[in-house]
Amino acid sequence: MISKVSVLLSERIGGNLNSSDNEKAVYAYGIEVLLSLLTNLIILSILAYIMNKKWELLIYLLFFTILRSFTGGYHAKTHVGCIFITSFVFVISAMCGMYLDKYEKIFLALGVIFSVFIVFWRAPSESVNKPLSKSERKKYRKISRILVIVLSIFTVSLYFLREKTDNIYITATAVMVFESASMLKK
Repeated sequence: MISKVSVLLSERIGGNLNSSDNEKAVYAYGIEVLLSLLTNLIILSILAYIMNKKWELLIYLLFFTILRSFTGGYHAKTHVGCIFITSFVFVISAMCGMYLDKYEKIFLALGVIFSVFIVFWRAPSESVNKPLSKSERKKYRKISRILVIVLSIFTVSLYFLREKTDNIYITATAVMVFESASMLKK
């Protein structure tokens, strides 16, 4: 559906601009990425509103976007699959704070250790759609490692600020664990 709408819009825009077929293909790809992102954000926002988890959504988007940009990881084959997986991971991450508070220290420690280990071992994880050159791999590996350390420190800081931030550190830990685990899928 998103692909079809993207092609239709790119044909219309390209027709108005007297664009070549190659330019229209570039427009279609850009529109497709934007529509997919917008759809994901709308669905996540609706879920966060229904669940009353606005801060969890902010943490989810911040951590997921930062890590995903440099570490890579699993990509669904369809937009529907991507939307479903993204929504599912958000709901699980947001709900972790309610159900893992009895095991908060263990979850925090094991989650941070797991995430750091996987990022140091696997990042960046290439996808078929985004192959990396040797220099890009080296650059992304370094950035990924720095980011996972910074996000881990931030997560631990949220733990010590839990009187003011509630269980948001559990959501942050869960997001790091899910994103790190997505690098294990080939």
